[in-house]
Amino acid sequence: FDDVNMRKAFNYCFDWDSLILDGMNGEGVQNYGPINPDMIGSWTADDPHYYYDEAKCIEHLQLAHDGQVWENGFRMSVGYNTGNIARQTATQILQANLRAIDPKFQIEIVAMPWPAFLAQVRASMFPVFFSGWGEDIHDPHNWVQPFMIGTYAARQGMPDWMRDEFAALVNAGVVESDPEKRAEIYYQLNQLDYDYAPRITMAVATIT
Repeated sequence: FDDVNMRKAFNYCFDWDSLILDGMNGEGVQNYGPINPDMIGSWTADDPHYYYDEAKCIEHLQLAHDGQVWENGFRMSVGYNTGNIARQTATQILQANLRAIDPKFQIEIVAMPWPAFLAQVRASMFPVFFSGWGEDIHDPHNWVQPFMIGTYAARQGMPDWMRDEFAALVNAGVVESDPEKRAEIYYQLNQLDYDYAPRITMAVATIT
């Protein structure tokens, strides 16, 4: 996943409509970036975002690592915590869509009880894992910090150069007091998040 084409391929191979329908009972909306809807600096419907597109998935798989991924395929484990239907559905969507392109793209789904799963995630044992975040304070910083420079950036082994670039904007956003200027900072952060595709950003529930 150090090749951005690999990360983009996984995004284009993911079907958010199926996740929301089958994993969330239709009660969710795709999140285009790390900031939840209706917050300062959140995405808008016109912003660039990933969507399920098999042709684009194939295109980026063919480009990844100078064609070696497309030629050789891969086998990897994808983890989630037992009992979480949305995350189970997400792993199955990714597995099925990649296998439909070519059986040599193999995803092994690993379900574990939460304590064991969390230990594996913290130890960076999964190349891909599905997890989530619950906010502590209702502020965009409480979302960009863990996903872009903090908890999850560390657990997924995000390279220093990427974290440093994100950090400059994350730190600027949290100290800016003018809401309009703050929103502009987060719009820049959203664009970088799209460009670098450090994760598949899932969906947010529309009910409590």
